Amino acid sequence: MSELPELPTWGVVPEPIRRVLQRLKERAGEGVEAMDTADLAGETPQSHNEAFLRMSWAAEAADRATRDYRSIFNAYTHKFHQPRPPIGELAAMQGAITQSFAKRYTTKTVAAIEALLSPTPDLEAIKSGIRALGSDDLNGISDGLDAALTKAALDPKFRGWRPSVDKARATSRAISESRRGEL
Repeated sequence: MSELPELPTWGVVPEPIRRVLQRLKERAGEGVEAMDTADLAGETPQSHNEAFLRMSWAAEAADRATRDYRSIFNAYTHKFHQPRPPIGELAAMQGAITQSFAKRYTTKTVAAIEALLSPTPDLEAIKSGIRALGSDDLNGISDGLDAALTKAALDPKFRGWRPSVDKARATSRAISESRRGEL
């Protein structure tokens, strides 16, 4: 039996962090749901290009969302949560070592968390640090973020943004359509 005093294990996760993690979970789920192989079935040779494009987008959407989820989770637990959880155990659960835990998030992730926790969030920091979410995904995360989005929308120069995988999907479709026009 150890004679060391027990460390506190209680803490509160701020709602903006919990809500962003929930949105990332939903985005990952959408990607997983879109990983449908039904269009590959059949014994007759056929073009699978459209199915492959959808499957590629779905895999990337799920991957991007889960990477952002892990990055936000790791940065929050490592830099912000009090008391700090057992980082060695969290790292081990991810197949990593304690020394590499901090490499599983970036300074952009930390800036995005700081922005989420700020009463006046920096939209650019959030956009750069959480690429799996678009500006529309941020509604309802916090009152401060809603106010920042509303204020930004009043600026004629402001352009909302799409999640990074949706931008890639739009680019892929444009390339595909331009190739069809060449035929």
